[in-house]
Amino acid sequence: MGCASQCAKYFLCFFNFVFFVAGGAALAVGIWLVADRSSFANLVGKVDQTDVLTKTDADVIRMIAYILIVAGTLTFVVSFLGYCGAMFESRCLLCVYGVLILVVLVLECVVVGLAFGLNEDAGEATRDILKSTIKYYAGNADQAETVTVTWDGIMTQLHCCGVESYLDFRESANWTATGKLVPEACCIKENGVPKEPSCPLSPTEANSYYKTGCYKAIVDAIAENAAIAIGVAAGLVLVEILVTVLALYLACCYWRPQHVYRCVEPSFKE
Repeated sequence: MGCASQCAKYFLCFFNFVFFVAGGAALAVGIWLVADRSSFANLVGKVDQTDVLTKTDADVIRMIAYILIVAGTLTFVVSFLGYCGAMFESRCLLCVYGVLILVVLVLECVVVGLAFGLNEDAGEATRDILKSTIKYYAGNADQAETVTVTWDGIMTQLHCCGVESYLDFRESANWTATGKLVPEACCIKENGVPKEPSCPLSPTEANSYYKTGCYKAIVDAIAENAAIAIGVAAGLVLVEILVTVLALYLACCYWRPQHVYRCVEPSFKE
C-alpha cells in the first residue's frame, strides 16, 4: 500500500471508531432507559442537580429511548463495518459500508428536497404540533414536565410567548387554573426575574413578549442562521462523500485476483 492508501485507511479507522463509540453510547443509554429508567434519572440528577427526568412522562421517556436505540444501532453497525473493513483490509465490508453511506446520503437529499417542496405544508404541520404540545403546559413547578421545561427554554431564549401569541395558553387546563395570563418565561426579565412582578397577571408590550409568537420567532431564527445551517449540512454531505470515496478506493486497493498467471521462460537442458 502506498502513502495515500495508508492515510485513507487510518482516516477511515479513526472516523468510524469515533462514531462506533458514539453509537454504542446512544444504544447503551436507550437500553438503560427502557430497562431501568429510575436509576438513570437518579444518576442524571446527581450530575446536573435537576429532576427533569423524574417528572417527565413515561411515554416521552420511552419514545426517546426507542429513538436512541434505533439511531445508536444503525450508527454502531455501519461504523463497525467501516472500521473492520479498513482495519482488516476487507474489500467486501468496505463495499457494503460505502453503499450504506451512499444510501444515507441519498435519503438525506430526498428529505431536503421534500422539505423545500412541501414548505408550506411542513410549516402548517409544525404549527399544529407546537399547539398540540402547549396543551400540556403545566401551571406550577410541582407539575413541571418536559413540555413545560422545553417551552420555558424556547420562550426565554427567543423572547416569544406561545405558538402565535399568549392566547395559545388558554388551551392548557393546568395553566388556566392558575389565573395568570402568561408564564414568567414570556416576561421581559432583569437579573433572571420579571422586570415587572405584575407581568404574568397583566402583560403589556412594555413588560413582556405576549404578542410575539414562538413559531414566527423560530422561523426568523432559522432564517438568520441559514448560512450556518447550510454550511453544516454541506460539511456533512462532503464528509459522507469523502468517506464513501475513500471506502471504495480502499476496496479497489485491496482487490487481489484469485488466479495469477506467471509467464516463465522454459529452460532447456542439453
